[in-house]
Amino acid sequence: MTAPAKPLKAPLAVLFDLDGTLADRAAALARYCRLFVGDFGEALGPEVDAVQVEGAILAVDDGGALPRRDLAVVLASALPWRAPVSSETLLRHWNERFGAVATPFPDVCGVIDALEARAIGLGLVSNGGAAMQWSKVQALGLAPRLGAVVISEEVGVAKPDPAIFHLALDRLGVAAADAWFVGDNPDADVRGAEAAGLTAFWVATGMSWDGEAPPRRCLTRLGDLMAHLA
Repeated sequence: MTAPAKPLKAPLAVLFDLDGTLADRAAALARYCRLFVGDFGEALGPEVDAVQVEGAILAVDDGGALPRRDLAVVLASALPWRAPVSSETLLRHWNERFGAVATPFPDVCGVIDALEARAIGLGLVSNGGAAMQWSKVQALGLAPRLGAVVISEEVGVAKPDPAIFHLALDRLGVAAADAWFVGDNPDADVRGAEAAGLTAFWVATGMSWDGEAPPRRCLTRLGDLMAHLA
């Protein structure tokens, strides 16, 4: 972590990205693959395990960038099925089950507890489909603790557009100058939040900062955020 020269003025609100920031996608994917083998075990056969399924996903997934429909097509053809399963069935399984296995990074609860104890408003700004992202928020147990949850599909605007950050701030009743944003995506999260007027932190738990030096406010893990509070 790059420590600040002195603690920043405490914010009135902290907004978070979801995937790669609060939700540990690697842990969730491992859980999902165990579910996958349990649900499709008879069609796959006893020689196929969760590690093999996870490898097939990771070989093409590109960190979640591959469209889920395309991923389903790959799984339908790449795995050694004893009884064929359609890509539509696999897509439906992903949509219904993946969000429910969302797994928080180990320090998420501690950070949320500490911010709540300081009466700092909490919010989430996420790109993605509403049903999937809401299921992750519910699985993480964060829904009752967030004063604002803004998901791109619901509002028709996505990060890095400053408008989506302002929607969350409006719901919290906080000005951008009094808010922080924490995310793992250099463009969507850091540059987007800064363009919206928030103080942005990049957390190195998801996407890497390629091609240039990382931003000044870097967090090795989410818990490092607390060192920046006055």
